[in-house]
Amino acid sequence: MRIALSLLLAAVGGTALPAHAQDCHDAQAAAEEAYVVRADNVLPDRPGYTRDTAGSVCRRWPARPELTLLATPVWRDGGDHDAREGDVDILMIDSDTLAPRAWKVLPGALDSDAIFFDGMQLDTARYQLAPGTLAFGLRVQRRNGSGPNPFSEEQLQLLAMQAGTLRALGPPMVLRRFQAEWDTRCAGESTEVSRTVAVGPKGKHGLADLVLRERRVTTRSWMDGEECRDQATPLEGERHVLRYDGRQYGVPEPLRPL
Repeated sequence: MRIALSLLLAAVGGTALPAHAQDCHDAQAAAEEAYVVRADNVLPDRPGYTRDTAGSVCRRWPARPELTLLATPVWRDGGDHDAREGDVDILMIDSDTLAPRAWKVLPGALDSDAIFFDGMQLDTARYQLAPGTLAFGLRVQRRNGSGPNPFSEEQLQLLAMQAGTLRALGPPMVLRRFQAEWDTRCAGESTEVSRTVAVGPKGKHGLADLVLRERRVTTRSWMDGEECRDQATPLEGERHVLRYDGRQYGVPEPLRPL
């Protein structure tokens, strides 16, 4: 099942973001320093939770280079790799002093069960939702550990400053999903769904619509004598328009993470 396996690797690995935006050379050191210099009311320590600064990701914001974005996993004590509860601390810090400018906790963003956390990145594409509202995103990858039934997905959650506060603009939306069923040798079927996000026209409540365009690829693999053969069939998927209701973007159930 060669094509299916290559799709799985692409889905798990996620999409590389532009190299010119990657100005953070040591995310762990930046996160640890930011937590040291923060005020007492900024993301205070929580009993029963442990920050994983080794898993922090960091990115200087190209659209606002005076600011750097940090995301740090915060795990609830107990549990194991396959089943644990976790939040994400988001910090917007001064690029020179590392002092926090704004912050947000994304509760339950890393909760894992049969489908577990497999990495995250900051997305600094230009999500200009209104003249004074520029959003950024957190991409989180998840996968399972099944050989015959592999599954992976990548989700995006957008955040922006509103009225001086860093806010999540809605629940996460799935931009990539891969799932397959095969005999672990060759024969089987897989489906990969990928979605792109574009900023649409201004909506009724101030922020622009988000337009998601979808593409599906189904792959069938089979043994032909001693040779494994496969056939991929690309299909154009649905078009989704997400609208801001004055509080958040509505994300329909089919676009939400499993």
